[in-house]
Amino acid sequence: AQSQAACVPCAPGQYASSNGSAVCRPCLGGTYSSGGGSTACEECTAGSLCVEGSSAPQPCPGGTHANQSLTFLSSLDECVACPAGSSCSVGSHQPMPCLPGSYGATPKQATCALCPGGNFTSSSGNTACEECTAGYLCVEGSSAPQPCPGGTHANQSLRFLSSLDECVACPA
Repeated sequence: AQSQAACVPCAPGQYASSNGSAVCRPCLGGTYSSGGGSTACEECTAGSLCVEGSSAPQPCPGGTHANQSLTFLSSLDECVACPAGSSCSVGSHQPMPCLPGSYGATPKQATCALCPGGNFTSSSGNTACEECTAGYLCVEGSSAPQPCPGGTHANQSLRFLSSLDECVACPA
């Protein structure tokens, strides 16, 4: 009695282009197959990443953005690192400059950091924050030094203030 091997459908990310194939081949970089039993792979979605053996188009990871000179990406190396002073969330197509009150000290940031108390940035795209102006208040995420609110004054023992708690109430 002869034994017959059962046919097994190709897994997602693989294909067999003809009947009687002994093995399934992985989809090449830049292509994918989402279902099992595929006879061909599909071209990757524009602006997406399809590495070898992909079962679905993927976005570039956080801290990177898609290389706009390419229709689709076939390698993680084709995701471009965000420059310092900007951020790239997952799936970004271009870097976003850090907003006033935030900064990106190094390249490849998924999000910009808020300026810590006692510091500020008044423009976009900064890689560092400036120290608060003497006698003024700069809370976390400040875009400009501010005076203490009415009814309070700056604590003169401090060079600059980083919290509203450091504004001293005016006496009766």
